[in-house]
Parts: sequence; C-alpha cells; structure tokens
Amino acid sequence: MTDSIDLDEIEAGAESEEGETPNHGDWFWRGEGDPDAEAEASDDSDVTGGVEAGSTGSETTVPHVPRENRNRPVGMPTEQGGAGGTSARQAAEDERNDGGVPEDASGPHGGGVDEMTMAFTYEAAKRLTDPGFVFAGAAWADWVGLVGEVDAHVLNKFQRENGIDADFFNGSGTGPAERLAEITEMSMFFAERMVLVGTADEEWIAEEAGWEFVPIGTAAEKAGWELD
Repeated sequence: MTDSIDLDEIEAGAESEEGETPNHGDWFWRGEGDPDAEAEASDDSDVTGGVEAGSTGSETTVPHVPRENRNRPVGMPTEQGGAGGTSARQAAEDERNDGGVPEDASGPHGGGVDEMTMAFTYEAAKRLTDPGFVFAGAAWADWVGLVGEVDAHVLNKFQRENGIDADFFNGSGTGPAERLAEITEMSMFFAERMVLVGTADEEWIAEEAGWEFVPIGTAAEKAGWELD
C-alpha cells in the first residue's frame, strides 16, 4: 500500500485518455490499476493532509483548501504581507471608524422612534371606572404616564390602590406641564405622537408642554372605556 494519497491529483468524473499515465490513487477511487505499480505519492502532505513516510500519524495536518498564499497570516491585507480577509471584530471596527450607523438607529437609544406616548391627568384618571384595566389595556401606546397638580404621594397612592404601574409621572416640585415638556428627543419616552388625556379645563397642560390634547370623554368613547 502507498504511503499517502494525493487528492489534488484526482480528477473526479474525468475519463482517462488512452496512453495517459493513471492518476495516483486510481486503484482506490476508481478500482483501476495496481497499487504496487504506480509511482510514489507527492510529498506535499501538508496540503492534502496525508501522513509522511515514517511518521506515526500524530503530526497529521488539518485538511484545508490549497491556496497560493497559505503560508501568510489570514486577516491581514495582502498589501501588508498577509493572505487577505478580515475578522468579524475588525469588520465591526471598520464600520464604526467609517461612521456607519444602521438606518433604523434614529431613536434616543439607537433604535427607531416609538409611535405613541400617552399620559392621563390625575383628574381624568379618577373618572375611569377601572383605571387599572385602562392603563394595562392601552396596548396601542408604547408608554403610558400619569400627571397631575397634586403631590407625588397622591399619585403613588392612586396607582397602588388601582393596580397601576405607570411608566412615568410627575413628582413633588414638578408640575404636570413641566414633566411632559421634559420628554424630549433624548428621553426614552419620546414618540412620534404624544397625547395627553385630560378633563376639559386641563387643555392648558398640553398646550404648555407641546402635546396633543384629547378630552377624556372623547377618548373613552373611542376606546370603549367606562366613566363614572
């Protein structure tokens, strides 16, 4: 049996021409020829992964696709003496250096801008028959808040008693209009449409904050909320 088989010399599917010297290993792959009569295999075992004569087999190289610049470092540009190509880490770094930013990274935290942020005034929320159900069921809004001309502990108590977990609310020393005005493009609660649901005499809050105002009666009618 021969010492090694040179896979590079095998032409799969090719017909041997008359008088042509058989390829090394034909006796194994095609069932043609005599293994004792063919020439010795090439000693290019580092390309084919074969075992050199006299070796124990423990130094067998990993099979790979032969290439002209296999002795050069991968991941380094060819003009710098490498084999070309780049790593995923290098590709990401190149993108950052070039200022590449995904098209949808337009929001305050790199994502797209949300569609809607809605806030209830404390007076409007008190008119809801089931405030907890309304806040939890407002799935069309990305963020839901609660603001009012009351102290923070009053808003906290109202949320606790009605099972409300508002995304934001105004605290002590911060009025409702001031709290809404703080939600700018740099806020995580910023959205393309920002709506305040309040009573008829609270429209000024939305005007000062630059928000859209919807009366609680109108909102309840469209959304199917029950009012006291």
